[in-house]
Amino acid sequence: MISLNDRVIQCYTLFDRVILWQRSVILLNHIKIIVMAENLAKRSGVLLYNSLNFQTRFSDKINDAISLRPRRLFIHLSFSILSICVLTMMFSLSVNFVDLGSKAVWAQGLNQMNESAISIIENNLTKSFPPSGADKNYVSINVNQTENNDGAHPTKLITLVTEDVEIDIAPGKRVKAWTFNGTVPGPTIRITEGENITIKYVNKSPIPHTIHFHGNHDDANDGVIPQVMPGETYLYNITGEPAGALMYHCHAPPTSLHVRMGMYGALIVDPINKEIAPAKEFVMVMGEYSLKNQMGLEADYYLINGYADQYMHNPLEINHQDLMRIYLINLGTTIPASFHLHSTTFLTYPSGLWDNPPIQSQTISVAPGDASIIEAKWKYPGTYLFHAHGIQEERGNMGMIRVIGQEESPEGGNSRLGNESSNVTMENSNIQQQQSSSNTSEPLTESVSMFDWQYELQKNLQNPVVVNQTGHGVLDKKEKKIIKEMHEIEKIKEPSENFASILDETSSTNTTESDGANSSSNQISIVPGSSSPDSKMYYDPPNIEVKVGTEVTWVNNDTNMPHTVTSGNVDTGPTGIFDSGIMMGDGSKFKHKFEQKGQFEYFCTLHPWMTSKIIVK
Repeated sequence: MISLNDRVIQCYTLFDRVILWQRSVILLNHIKIIVMAENLAKRSGVLLYNSLNFQTRFSDKINDAISLRPRRLFIHLSFSILSICVLTMMFSLSVNFVDLGSKAVWAQGLNQMNESAISIIENNLTKSFPPSGADKNYVSINVNQTENNDGAHPTKLITLVTEDVEIDIAPGKRVKAWTFNGTVPGPTIRITEGENITIKYVNKSPIPHTIHFHGNHDDANDGVIPQVMPGETYLYNITGEPAGALMYHCHAPPTSLHVRMGMYGALIVDPINKEIAPAKEFVMVMGEYSLKNQMGLEADYYLINGYADQYMHNPLEINHQDLMRIYLINLGTTIPASFHLHSTTFLTYPSGLWDNPPIQSQTISVAPGDASIIEAKWKYPGTYLFHAHGIQEERGNMGMIRVIGQEESPEGGNSRLGNESSNVTMENSNIQQQQSSSNTSEPLTESVSMFDWQYELQKNLQNPVVVNQTGHGVLDKKEKKIIKEMHEIEKIKEPSENFASILDETSSTNTTESDGANSSSNQISIVPGSSSPDSKMYYDPPNIEVKVGTEVTWVNNDTNMPHTVTSGNVDTGPTGIFDSGIMMGDGSKFKHKFEQKGQFEYFCTLHPWMTSKIIVK
């Protein structure tokens, strides 16, 4: 396409040629007239003087014509050319903008999903979901289900459902958990680098949740805001990048609580431009659980794939000549996992990314929210321990690997440790046989994933039972009781001295409803403990009345707890009149000046049971 500068240059070149042509024609006529005058002068001497005089006068007129006509011509021609250039430029720009706009729209669309999927997503709008009794099949949906509506750009559709369940995390230890698809961790999602997927997230729990995916994506799919309310569905659209061991987890505040309660899982992205060696592949997701205080710094259990020491009684198996690959992901909330394999050193890809140069390791430290890819082989067959060094190994973080020699059968080991550990329970024997059947005497020619085997073992050990489902946004008495037991946050029962001082300070800066109408400024405190649905007070004062032009200030006094002040209500959603964004619990303030009369409801999008209103007169 010709640029605007090129078109302007062409216009000026055309103009110069026209002027030169006009001057040439005038000069030629001038020469012809002079020649005719000279011929007449030769024939008649009498006419010589007149001819010369005529020649002089005619030459002057010709010169005047040459100097004047181009000026007039220049004016008319310039106006015409300028008009043509302007029209051409406008047409060109309009074509370019239309073309550019369509490319941008389709680039964004293709980055998210195919055209048929776009028609059902419609910009990630939340929509109400029927009560849980209307559909109980979401948990059983295969996470690898693929919808290919147009045949050209298949988009993987994965459904994740949040439910409150009871699970076993150790023998005799049954606890409440918040889950994706009923297990802790949730199902492993595995995709290819550059692959577009749609995550259909259904919140069947009584409180807001989200899904935050590690990797590259836009803010609409970041999984922090909006919070997905009880009974609602949200569609996340992500692309698999970068390649490596990534993760997903809830990011509703307090995030550490939601993660500890079990809302996390592995996201594995396979590379497309990197050749990786054939290996037997396992995923290990580290987690924590505290029986008394889920917001405490110390946990009672440091779990691998949601169950304490499960691989001590169900050891991982690999043939001696084969490579073992472990996707190690730490979704604990307090301390690093210093992962160690006995009787070997191993290759690790830092941060779990295939693009990072690998290093040789004896122990790899993986921080909370980070990962590593581990590749290991053993010099000698045998049964070897693996665990995180430190307090974790005494609290549920031990496991074993059976490295099977060529002359050894998968069903038994030749070491004392192996013989003791091979006594699996009857209900797990079939699962263990499934792993043994994957072992062959021939070296691997392609990678073999044990993810499904691990997930079946995990579900069998945890034995999840749903204790609460909801398809609405209102907490009933039973749900409140569950939240009260599980939500380890300070609650307000009897105001402490510190809280009383905060209330006194807040009250001193606020006025009564009758006085508020006469005040030019009002302050509202977000009180400590308001993030709990069982709290007796969320805002102080709960409702105020002010005059038009009053600036109202909200102060977040709920220590270490983020909140929002958002116009609207949980039923109809935000109105857009005002929105604080996330206010941290460090005394953060938000101000809004009310310029119109009316009644303005507001709520916290992170804790939607927090509602109030301001009346402006």
